[in-house]
Amino acid sequence: MLNKKSFLSLLALFTGGFVPINLIVLSFGYAQYFKGITMGPKVIKTAHEFGEPYMLFVYIPSMLILTWIIFYSKKNFPDLYKRIVVGLLAGAIATIGLDWLRQMGVIASWLPGDTPEMFGKMVTGSSDFNSYYWIGQLIHFMNGASFGLIFTLVFGNFISYNKTVLWAIGWMLIMELGMMTGPPMGPMVGLFGIKYMWPQLFLITLAAHIVHGTILGLLVHHWLGINHTKWLIPFLKDKS
Repeated sequence: MLNKKSFLSLLALFTGGFVPINLIVLSFGYAQYFKGITMGPKVIKTAHEFGEPYMLFVYIPSMLILTWIIFYSKKNFPDLYKRIVVGLLAGAIATIGLDWLRQMGVIASWLPGDTPEMFGKMVTGSSDFNSYYWIGQLIHFMNGASFGLIFTLVFGNFISYNKTVLWAIGWMLIMELGMMTGPPMGPMVGLFGIKYMWPQLFLITLAAHIVHGTILGLLVHHWLGINHTKWLIPFLKDKS
């Protein structure tokens, strides 16, 4: 039976990890797979049909629950608090490194569009820059933070910088695989970008995720400390 810390750990993993990521996957999956619209302005408009209620009834409540878990665990479960905060901060900061390469791909037209812009338009349903821009940036960075949160809760830390970085890169390569095969990119540009700008699209996103993983691993190892080497299952069993 789950103790309180275990329950809160899994709840944080769900609300702060899977819910933010699935805003994009499910919304565009609805448009591309269920409605059969793979790209163009209509795909964003159709994804908005799913994304708006998801944002209101799943995403925002999940963020409120995650915020409560952070404040509650700070006093009652400091080890859980540290994993959550380190994961979110490291993931968000690592997204800055990813964005440096991603923007190069946008400028060179290797990518079909600007990711935060697409996210913002999908959620708000608006084409007005002031309406969608900051929402899109917030969602984009929360996605990056979610990758960090999942990493610290599932894997924790490792005994050396090299090992933590390698595992973080491996985790981000899984995200790269999902991005290149699933919605919205997979149906839009073909597997690994084969129908758009091959191999530039794949190589720029691959490099961006490797950079993200490298920064994530370095920050997690530095901030989390050697007392957090338990992965998820042993961490859940730990009642301290």
